[in-house]
Amino acid sequence: MPELPDVERARKLLQACCVGKKISNVTAADDSIVFTNERGRELETLLAGRKLLDVGRRGKQFWLTLSGGLCLLMHFGMTGEIHVQGEKQNHYRKIDVDVGTEWPPRFTKFEMELTGKVRVAFTDPRRLGRIRTFAGDAADCPTISKLGFDPVLDPPELGVFQEAVSRRRMPIKSLLLSQDFSAGVGNWIADEVLYQSRIHPQQLASTLSEPQTAVLLQQLKDICNKAVEVNAESKLFPEDWLFHYRWSKGKGRKPAMPNGLRIEFVTVGGRTSAFVPDLQPAPSATRKRKAKSDDD
Repeated sequence: MPELPDVERARKLLQACCVGKKISNVTAADDSIVFTNERGRELETLLAGRKLLDVGRRGKQFWLTLSGGLCLLMHFGMTGEIHVQGEKQNHYRKIDVDVGTEWPPRFTKFEMELTGKVRVAFTDPRRLGRIRTFAGDAADCPTISKLGFDPVLDPPELGVFQEAVSRRRMPIKSLLLSQDFSAGVGNWIADEVLYQSRIHPQQLASTLSEPQTAVLLQQLKDICNKAVEVNAESKLFPEDWLFHYRWSKGKGRKPAMPNGLRIEFVTVGGRTSAFVPDLQPAPSATRKRKAKSDDD
């Protein structure tokens, strides 16, 4: 699933190519799953002729601010993508559905042409993405207003973060994935943050020490900002990231880090979590180790 860095890449692409231009034509699928309010001809009529004023993002949500007080909000779901004709596509992982090289791409749900012959398409092979309009400031839309902090846009102060974490009796992996807590964090970012913080994904959030939560917050900010800095281009991620070595599961070889430490997988909150047990001991092992240290 596209995560914060991928959505920010799309936002920057739209910002660079589309802001200040007028929408001259729109084609929208009559799809009541992807489009949650206006769709088809109704949406085409509503958007045509409006000027694109700005492109915003919070977490995995992004939106176009249009003239006339209207916003078009989008979410990629599992396989959604933004394409601008003639512009290179970057992916942190290759999506397993080929949208082709023709224009418009296969699986296009929404396409618009702007002045200057700029053409934009939103593709979504699995129809898990969402597109909707909102009259007014996007920040007032419940889809946006109910989100938690964004690790890139407005990370919390350490004390605020520590207090919030200490109140939650749930696995820390599940908490990081909660969009009302940390908006934009998905499966691979959560696993990377926990690996770099040396925290097991099943450890209860409320049991983390202050030093652990301090490292956790710093890693959350650093990892998201680094991925954004390289425009979500995974080959430019640091070589010591778990990201590069986690994907060989089920491919005939056991995944491991370059130093030989094995990567294992556990299900947390319904999501597969990659971790390195030698560096991220299970919560029970951590307690036993601490007890032995106290006895000594």
